[in-house]
Amino acid sequence: MRQRLKIFAVLSLAASTLVGWTALHLELEDSFPSADSAVAEAPEEIWLRFSVAPDMARTSFSVRGPDGNLELSAVTAGDAPEVITATVEGPMPPGSYTLSWAGAPADDHVVRGRYTFSVEAGR
Repeated sequence: MRQRLKIFAVLSLAASTLVGWTALHLELEDSFPSADSAVAEAPEEIWLRFSVAPDMARTSFSVRGPDGNLELSAVTAGDAPEVITATVEGPMPPGSYTLSWAGAPADDHVVRGRYTFSVEAGR
């Protein structure tokens, strides 16, 4: 019986450790524009919200559209620590766009992702 309790305790500790580790793993939770969306007008600002606060030194994003890469201001921290944001500096014509991002929380590896969205009326 004691052997079973020891095994259960070790397995419980291992599971708790794994849950704690995955809680620190960075994942994209929300964005504007969002994945696979069509926005009526070109946004002035683009933002991403992650599951944990990213290390800003290792986090960035870029947007490529019908005329190539968009001109964005520097990617900065948003109002919440999990949010990064950039202002669209140049023109943004109608069409399909691909947003590519890379980010990492402190003391973890870099995670990368991308998604598409479209703009119906450009500027």
